[in-house]
Amino acid sequence: MSKSQTRSQGPRRILLVDCDMFFVQVARLEDPEGAGREQLLLVGGSSNRGVITSASYAARAFGVRSAMPTSQALKLCPGAVVVPVPRSACVERSDAVRGALEDLAPVVQAASIDEYYLDLSGTERLLKGESLADSARRIREEVLSRTDISVSIGGGTQRIVAKMAARKAKPAGVHVVAPGSERDFMGEFDLGDIPGIGPSFLQRLESRGLIRVEDALAVEAEWLTRWFGEGRGRWLWEKIRGIDPS
Repeated sequence: MSKSQTRSQGPRRILLVDCDMFFVQVARLEDPEGAGREQLLLVGGSSNRGVITSASYAARAFGVRSAMPTSQALKLCPGAVVVPVPRSACVERSDAVRGALEDLAPVVQAASIDEYYLDLSGTERLLKGESLADSARRIREEVLSRTDISVSIGGGTQRIVAKMAARKAKPAGVHVVAPGSERDFMGEFDLGDIPGIGPSFLQRLESRGLIRVEDALAVEAEWLTRWFGEGRGRWLWEKIRGIDPS
C-alpha cells in the first residue's frame, strides 16, 4: 500500500504542531513580571560567545534569528532584553503539550522539543467527518487551554507539506494544504526554505540557476540526478513536489 494512503485508501491526514517562539513563551510564563513584560525579548546566552535560542516576533522584525550570536542580535535590536533558557520549565511545558496532543490524536511523534507530527489518517468516521482544518483549529485551541502554550498548525497529505504549511500558519494560526495541490503549494517557496537544503547544497543549486522551488520543478528528474547525484537528485525531485515517504 502506498504510504500516501491510509488503510481506507484515502489521502493521509498529517498535522505538524509547532509551538510559537517556544522558548520565549516559556520564559514569559515563568517570569510574568520580568520577561513577561518585555516585547523585545531574546532567550539564550548573554556572554560574548552566547547565541540566541529564540527571539520574540517583535525582535525578529529587527532581523534577529535563532542561532545568531547574541552580540550581533543586540546590535540589530539594541533595546532587547536577554534572558537565559529556562531549561527545566521548557521540558515540563513540552511534556505538557505532548500529553495534551496524545489525548487528541491517535499517533503523535515528537520532531523536536517544540514540534510534533500528528497522524489523523483513518479518523474521519470517529471525528464525524470533521475537516483536517477544523481538527487543527480544535487541537490548537485545546492545547492553548490546557498548557498556556500557543501553537501554529500546518496540515497536508505529507510531512514535508505539513511542515511548510506550519510556516504559513505562524503565528497562532492554521494552514492546511488540500490533497492534490501539494505541487502548487511547494512552488510558493524558495529552495532554501526546504528543510534539508543547507548552505552548501543551496550554493550548488544556485550555480545551476535554481533559486525558487518553481525553478527546480521545471527540471526533469534525469537532469537533477546528473547534476546532484542519484540520491540527492531524487530526494530533491520528491521534496519539491511535496512527496515525503516518512
